[in-house]
Amino acid sequence: MKALIIERNGEPSDVVHWRDLPEPTPAPAQVRVKMLLAPVHPSDLHVIRGRFARQRQPSLPASPGSEGVGVIDAVGSDVPRTRLGERVVLLDVPGTWREMVISPADRAIRVPAEISDEDAAQALINPMTAWAMTMCEHQLESGDWLVQSAAGSTVGRLVLQIAKAQGFRTINLVRREAQVAEIQALGGDVVLCTADEHWPEQLKRATSDNGIVSAIDCVAGRTGAVLARQLAMNGRLLVYGALSSHRQSDPAAFEMPIFAPALVYSAAEVRGWFIFSWLASKGVTESSQTLRNLLDRMAEGTLKPPPAQRYRFDRAYEAFAAVESAARDTKPLLAFG
Repeated sequence: MKALIIERNGEPSDVVHWRDLPEPTPAPAQVRVKMLLAPVHPSDLHVIRGRFARQRQPSLPASPGSEGVGVIDAVGSDVPRTRLGERVVLLDVPGTWREMVISPADRAIRVPAEISDEDAAQALINPMTAWAMTMCEHQLESGDWLVQSAAGSTVGRLVLQIAKAQGFRTINLVRREAQVAEIQALGGDVVLCTADEHWPEQLKRATSDNGIVSAIDCVAGRTGAVLARQLAMNGRLLVYGALSSHRQSDPAAFEMPIFAPALVYSAAEVRGWFIFSWLASKGVTESSQTLRNLLDRMAEGTLKPPPAQRYRFDRAYEAFAAVESAARDTKPLLAFG
């Protein structure tokens, strides 16, 4: 089989290469998945560059890739043969940029027939991030308010879909004025552009000077610092990314200055949030049930990942460039079929 392999960290176009490897054989409680599609996320490129969370950096040589969809074509002796031919997504099984992936049987989750391969390939990381932060961490209910940065991002748009279905309301931050009308059309109740120097005052008015009770932030930098400063009594901010530092290598760009008095006097909480840590804390049974719930929502049409563009495995470098393009409006998927 063919696999995309990195043997050292560096720029993706320099260190990612195709290799021919022996076909793997599943152990008794495992399945072998013949991959169809696997997305290329910015976090995958961070892994290749050696800049991702230490606990997620694989021992080299290794295949990148953090999710995908495929078909079970071999099963271990403890797995029912009825699973052969089942189309599945993989629950936190790294190394998906290869033609065949070995997975624990309980981490290969069946995909409803109504879901396309393109949508199924994206079912885990971004939808689970949006759902877990809003419904599991903040436990938002109908009528509650959530403040989110980067509302135009993939996670931000999925949050808007969840808000529509669950009835909570949103205050949304975007970086460009042109995005305001777009996010409003997607259901954003309040949309503020951070290019306007007065946006912190506008945010304060949007919360009726009562402060922010629930917020999620993937920008960090000054944007995250403003959200932290405006937290209400016992308010909570989950920081799940640092887009302000995307493509950066300067450590200072990752910093988010916190105004300590506001944090102390409001007894507020600013907490880092990481999808893979959350999955590990929930265990396979609970996280697989959450993934099945999200797949059901995708099947019924209330949750929809972004449009995708396929790149054959021999065009992987084009997919890498697309991920980092400011003009990207589709999710690059590596196609193995």
